Amino acid sequence: MVKYLIITYYIEVKLLDLSILLMSIGIILIILSFFFKNSSKKIEKDVEELSISIFQETNNLKRRLKIVEEELLLEPEFQVKSTSAPSQKGQNPKVQQVMQAVQQAAQASKIAQTTTQVKPIHQIIVSQVLELNKQGLSVADISIRSNLTEEQVRQVIANGGR
Repeated sequence: MVKYLIITYYIEVKLLDLSILLMSIGIILIILSFFFKNSSKKIEKDVEELSISIFQETNNLKRRLKIVEEELLLEPEFQVKSTSAPSQKGQNPKVQQVMQAVQQAAQASKIAQTTTQVKPIHQIIVSQVLELNKQGLSVADISIRSNLTEEQVRQVIANGGR
């Protein structure tokens, strides 16, 4: 019986020591947590700065897109020409069909413009034609770039922009 009491006492003392040890470790960890910086605040700040920079970049891109759209409204038949002519044989048939449709639409638009009544030429286009002429471009090239007929380009050049 004495042996049993000694063993029970020994177990109770060890459990009590263990619980005191665990409680003291917990208290120490809680105190230490107050001294460490909260990394989530830094992450929140970084995310906020990133979202602001993305917002600014988006606004800049929208402004640039509006400028390009306005320029394209002045030149509705704007085409990007590559320096090397790709071979038609190597292209996808669907791409060729789309290109033919675009070319037909451009030709139809040009025919429609010539049949409609003559609109006055905007001053920006006139100055562009005169500048291209000064650079030595041919009348056909100026016509393509300014979206005017060759006859209109000749008239603008002959009148000197008046």
